[in-house]
Amino acid sequence: MGIRDELLKIEIVEGLNRALDKNFQRVRENARREWESRFAGPDPSDACASVRVHTAPQARFSALPAAGFLARKARLQTGKMRPALV
Repeated sequence: MGIRDELLKIEIVEGLNRALDKNFQRVRENARREWESRFAGPDPSDACASVRVHTAPQARFSALPAAGFLARKARLQTGKMRPALV
């Protein structure tokens, strides 16, 4: 009876696998059908948009051009060295 029991177990597992595969296929088809029904047609993100940014004339010249670098502040002349964190 050992071989028959093993064969029965294998058949049960194969049947369960087939049932799960069919169920998963049905879920995928339903999800695809719902997706296509909800999002059919042109994608709204395909629309073009243009943006223009205007600055006030006095704000345009308030900053000096520095190419992204800030001027270094002057060091205090105390004669002592500070330990640097590395």
